[in-house]
Amino acid sequence: MHPPVPQAHLVLDVKRHWFGALLAMITPMIVLNGHAMPGRWGRNLIPLPPGRHHLHVHLPYLLPARIGPADLTIWLQPGMALELEYRAPLWTYSRGSLGTAPQPWNGKGCLIGLLAVPAGALVLLAILIAVAMLSYG
Repeated sequence: MHPPVPQAHLVLDVKRHWFGALLAMITPMIVLNGHAMPGRWGRNLIPLPPGRHHLHVHLPYLLPARIGPADLTIWLQPGMALELEYRAPLWTYSRGSLGTAPQPWNGKGCLIGLLAVPAGALVLLAILIAVAMLSYG
């Protein structure tokens, strides 16, 4: 008879940026070796047998159907606790980031660009109003 092999653990810290506060209403989906399980924001402790595992994380949504998909192949040794971090993207159509902490906030450039356009339009409008008021005064 063989002695039992100590189990391994995956500790997955699922994060969202404060700017994506509405994402708190979405339950993160963790898929291990093709088997989906609902996760939670914050630390998820997942016991696994030692060996190779395929990890996928995303946020279910309407359009697109998956926000921030991210994939990683992990190797777990007996008794090991592997700590990983998943960060949801700042832009809905960007990929999430998954790996050892700290991970980057993907989609930052798209979000800044998206916010810069209306901000630039407001500044231009304020300048045009100021010029119009000075020319009539």
